[in-house]
Amino acid sequence: MKKMIMVLSIVILTGCNMLNINNTPTKKVEEFLNKYQILDEKVLNELDDVIEKKSRLNNDNKEEYKEIIKKQYKDMQYKIKDTKIDGNEAFVTTEIIVKDYTKIINESEIYKRQNIREFYENETYNDNLYKKYLIDKLKNAKDRVTYTIEFTLHKDNKEWVLDKISEDMEDKILGIYNY
Repeated sequence: MKKMIMVLSIVILTGCNMLNINNTPTKKVEEFLNKYQILDEKVLNELDDVIEKKSRLNNDNKEEYKEIIKKQYKDMQYKIKDTKIDGNEAFVTTEIIVKDYTKIINESEIYKRQNIREFYENETYNDNLYKKYLIDKLKNAKDRVTYTIEFTLHKDNKEWVLDKISEDMEDKILGIYNY
């Protein structure tokens, strides 16, 4: 009987400690970034909103672009560099490595200006032709870029909660941050 109570006590204490282990600023940031890597349903729903907000693509191009970004999320690498806790606030400095879509976007804009006639159809500029060109370039992205992101968190009833990320942070995760 004593052994059973002892084993039960160890299980209960271990279980409580496991809950506390996951309630750290570092773990909360890791959980957040892992959701991108596993293409969590909430992340994908937010991606639809981001694509609507940040792009002027037709429906076919939107689907292709979504697949490009999903691949970006899965391929993202990150490393927690530092965690600072100041009372009920925490700051987690994280380094992320993503495909450098900014470079491709900028190079494509230059190409378009220098070769604008390639994107004409029936003597009229056709933005969809350019968007298709850009998407094809993004699909073949190989260069990677490293960004530093500082996540902020606060405590709410003893639970660490990640603060809303900024648009710049979102752009870094997407690989479209204009550096």
